[in-house]
Amino acid sequence: MGIDLKGSALAACRGVLRSVVRMMLKHGVMHREFIELSKEVYVDIARKEYGLRGRPTNVARIALLTGLDRKEVTRVKRKLGQGNRVVETAHRQDRIARVLAGWHLDSDYLDGADTPSVIPLEGAPRSFEDLVRRYGGDVPAITILRELQRVKAVRLRGKSKVQVLRRNYRLDTADPEALSRSGSVLSDIGRTVTHNLYRPAREPSRFEARASNTNIPVSVVPAYRSFIYEESQAFLEKVDEWLSNHEIPSDEVEGRQSLRLGLGMYWIQSDPSEVAQ
Repeated sequence: MGIDLKGSALAACRGVLRSVVRMMLKHGVMHREFIELSKEVYVDIARKEYGLRGRPTNVARIALLTGLDRKEVTRVKRKLGQGNRVVETAHRQDRIARVLAGWHLDSDYLDGADTPSVIPLEGAPRSFEDLVRRYGGDVPAITILRELQRVKAVRLRGKSKVQVLRRNYRLDTADPEALSRSGSVLSDIGRTVTHNLYRPAREPSRFEARASNTNIPVSVVPAYRSFIYEESQAFLEKVDEWLSNHEIPSDEVEGRQSLRLGLGMYWIQSDPSEVAQ
């Protein structure tokens, strides 16, 4: 019996698309708009990853790979190159997360009990302005402050000081920032899964694992929630501390090779009536 890899790929895609289409319908994205988006992604990946001898893929080869005609490929190519807002937003959100981590880990910003200090907004070291300079890259301090206030991660103390309220950068509502973050999370998971599927034999795999059980009573969900939030947050804080200890100082980034590195964790739960997958 032959192995139907194309059918398996389509089945895997169907599983992924259920979450994506749920998001699209929730925000009024119509079928035709989604098709146009899929054309852009097909052309972009075919152009960047299927070139011969290290060169970008030409229009004829993109048409052959994607099934689009040459005229359509040319039209879609013209639309590309406008930047990737999801990626840009993810990078900015990573920097905001680093600012929060620095506030909780950098001894300059801790009090005698090793808890984050209330700090001046502006001025010399130990100010919020300096904290952002150390950990926020080129994002303006006022931009990060406003975002942290918006998600209720900090609060002002008087007119000149600021207090951090929590360590994690969390978006709780389906606003544009939350939607952009969801796109970056799905992209991260997809990139790791496809890397492991198609990596060269000598290239190491990237960690991807899950633990689940299909016979769990609904009554234990609250206890599971407490267990997961406590243990996962503790582990992510260890990961964040390790990354912070190994990052290139902001004044040395230029001219040094760097990449985005991290770890994501996610909750698994089916509906009670759903057949376990």
